Amino acid sequence: MRSVRHRDWKPALLSAAIALVLAVTIPAIASAQQVNSVDQKENSQELLNQIAQLEKLVAEVAAAKAQASPETLVAMAAPQAAPQQTPAMPPGMVMPQTGPSPGANPANPEGNPVDSTNPQALLDRIKLLEQRLKDLETNAVLSEPETRTKRIEVYVDPQGGVHDEPVPGARKTVTYQRERVFRRQAMSEQIEAAIADAEEHKVQIGVDAGIVAQFGFRTEGDPSVPNHHAYESASADLFFTAGIAQNTIFFADLVGIGGTTPDNEIPTLTLVNGYAARLSQNQISVREAWLRTEIVGGRLALVAGRLDLTNYIDHNAAANDETSQFISDALVNNPMLGLTENGIGFVSVFDPKNGFNAKFGFQQSNSAAASLNESIFTMGEVGFVGRLPSMGEGNYRFWYRTDNATGTGYQYGFGTSIDQRLSPRITLFGRYGEAEAIENRDSFYSGGLKFDNGLGFFPGDVWGLGYAQTHLQTSEKERVIEGFYNFSLTEKLKLTFHLSHFLEVQQGGSKLGYLFPGVRLQASF
Repeated sequence: MRSVRHRDWKPALLSAAIALVLAVTIPAIASAQQVNSVDQKENSQELLNQIAQLEKLVAEVAAAKAQASPETLVAMAAPQAAPQQTPAMPPGMVMPQTGPSPGANPANPEGNPVDSTNPQALLDRIKLLEQRLKDLETNAVLSEPETRTKRIEVYVDPQGGVHDEPVPGARKTVTYQRERVFRRQAMSEQIEAAIADAEEHKVQIGVDAGIVAQFGFRTEGDPSVPNHHAYESASADLFFTAGIAQNTIFFADLVGIGGTTPDNEIPTLTLVNGYAARLSQNQISVREAWLRTEIVGGRLALVAGRLDLTNYIDHNAAANDETSQFISDALVNNPMLGLTENGIGFVSVFDPKNGFNAKFGFQQSNSAAASLNESIFTMGEVGFVGRLPSMGEGNYRFWYRTDNATGTGYQYGFGTSIDQRLSPRITLFGRYGEAEAIENRDSFYSGGLKFDNGLGFFPGDVWGLGYAQTHLQTSEKERVIEGFYNFSLTEKLKLTFHLSHFLEVQQGGSKLGYLFPGVRLQASF
């Protein structure tokens, strides 16, 4: 019986030992698992605290950028002598990096990962915040407040109530509402706007200077009239332009001309050198000084001050500029306009941008007069821009003027100026005019061709041929033929060779002929 009891004791002892080991081991394992879980929670909480700090810093930087002025932005964008070192971040924070803007990740349109205790998700969220923080510190996407005028349509009922939607008896009305908005704006846009605003309101200065050398050779007529004489003159324009308000500018032109011209000693009806038109030689004078503003959506321009009405009336694309085209004054403007000097006046220009235009103005014509009643020129012009079949653009202008400068009442004049593109390289031009004189009418006409756009030695060259004839009621006549070739040396420097011939039929029937070769150097900057 003993042997049987001994064999039964061993299994019982082994079972008790196993139970004791399990009782000690299982609590230890559970305790270790609880410690690991606590450590993981502590790490996650630390990452969440870092995220909160980064989010706060991003908000502060964004607010600072939104309050930056244009001047500050320009200074921020100015190039630096050397790259700046990024300051070290406080302990516990990471270095800001660049990241995608909100909405870049389709799975996360707000730009922020969802809250998670997963360490990898938290690290991804920190990386995204670092990216956005660097965007704000460098490229700076701004939220700049602006005041805008918004066009809205409303419906007003008979009782005066305003509705957004149609209601019975209400009429549709267009109104405008001002609102303060925040527009997302890149730093480059803000800088460009600040520079453009400064450019629009600053005073700009320009110079246009020319030197003309001419020679006079008598071809027929009185031997006592000068022959084989040389002439040289220089002219300089210093002009100022300033934008003083929206659609409003101020312009002033100071001009000086000196030297000798053929017109000082050769009796021609019109000027041989058009530089001297409406100017006094060997002195500095104010050619123009006026204020211009545009209203009615830019369709109506108003100009007031010291004017030259030939800048508005009697334009011509092929024969209107003595500095780059024909130099003879008969091929610059119509002599039947009758203007002898610039003066105080007013001009309005109406251009509805549909091909038609209209101009009206008046100016003082005699600086020695006591009032405008004794010296006023009044001019009006209508014009049309169109295209003839198989041709280019053409300008057709018709003007009318009155003048009381003689002191014998108002005298009238009328005329036309036409330029028509025959092809992309050839332009036909012509003028006609008549003016009332003491007993009869004076008359004038001119015409010619201009060649450009590659019909020359160099692509920018321009040349032309023109003819003009003036017939006065005193039986005096003048015939002018001129040709010029303009070399475009640079964008701002031009060299022109010209040759003109004047044939004068004087009172009594005697004739006087002159050949005038010359050279002109013109610079503008």
